[in-house]
Amino acid sequence: MDLPPVPASVTSVIISGKLPSEFTAFFTPAGELTDETYWSDVASAVEAYLATAGVDENVRGALALAGAYGWLDSQEDATDPDQMDEDSDRAIALLREAEAHGIDDDETDELWRYAEHIGSRAAELSDYLAEMDAYVAKHGATPQGRLDAKLGQAHELYSAGERAAAIVLFREVAEIDPWGGEFSGCFDRFDIGWCRLLHDAAHVEGPEAARKIWQEARKHHRAARFPVTMHAWPLVEMLLGTGVPDIIEVIIHEWLDAAIEGGRGEEPVTEDEHRVYELALAELEGSSSRGY
Repeated sequence: MDLPPVPASVTSVIISGKLPSEFTAFFTPAGELTDETYWSDVASAVEAYLATAGVDENVRGALALAGAYGWLDSQEDATDPDQMDEDSDRAIALLREAEAHGIDDDETDELWRYAEHIGSRAAELSDYLAEMDAYVAKHGATPQGRLDAKLGQAHELYSAGERAAAIVLFREVAEIDPWGGEFSGCFDRFDIGWCRLLHDAAHVEGPEAARKIWQEARKHHRAARFPVTMHAWPLVEMLLGTGVPDIIEVIIHEWLDAAIEGGRGEEPVTEDEHRVYELALAELEGSSSRGY
């Protein structure tokens, strides 16, 4: 559930010129937060102001609504369930204050629902953290930590020339079920396993071995893309010059599709991505002229 937009009553009082002086520095003339301000700053200031004796009753309800919005905004990416509960309770108290001072429930309803959503998220997160604590007590690390340790060991073995032993570990990580079980949240780690298997096959055994690993990885990921977006350009770079322009072309096209879907545009955005992109395009053009 997404945080609702700033309520109209809040925007109206901000741009009306009726804001108490305690709040004017938080907003631009257009009613936006200044670059230095967070909504949690507004919420804290609202609570302090409403506790004073000189409250302007004409704006009390709108300010309380702004404070409620501020505490809820601070929870969008929160990871501490106790803090989430505390700030949600503060928002609820301010929503009650807002309604008691003239704010209609058509402006508070969505914020009430969002506060309930935060409470549910906090409960779920608390349960998850308790489960992780029990898991770490039993296994010595989180699921991600266990896979990171195995991948780290595999990297070290491979760098030391122990290719066969490293490949076993990379495959153990790669072949974990991505859709269920204790490691279901570790998709990027499985992806690393497959990327390393593909890299090894391309550089050691040749294009056909690489294509076989490619098909295995694609089948294993099922409904998800392989590679995941964050690994696309590093994998393209690892595959340059190994005789698999067909694989490189698919990776690039799927990265571009994902970029467009995510609203990031149609071309790589970092300097390093552009560098790899240009190298890949040159290789694809060369392979096309050779009739591959």
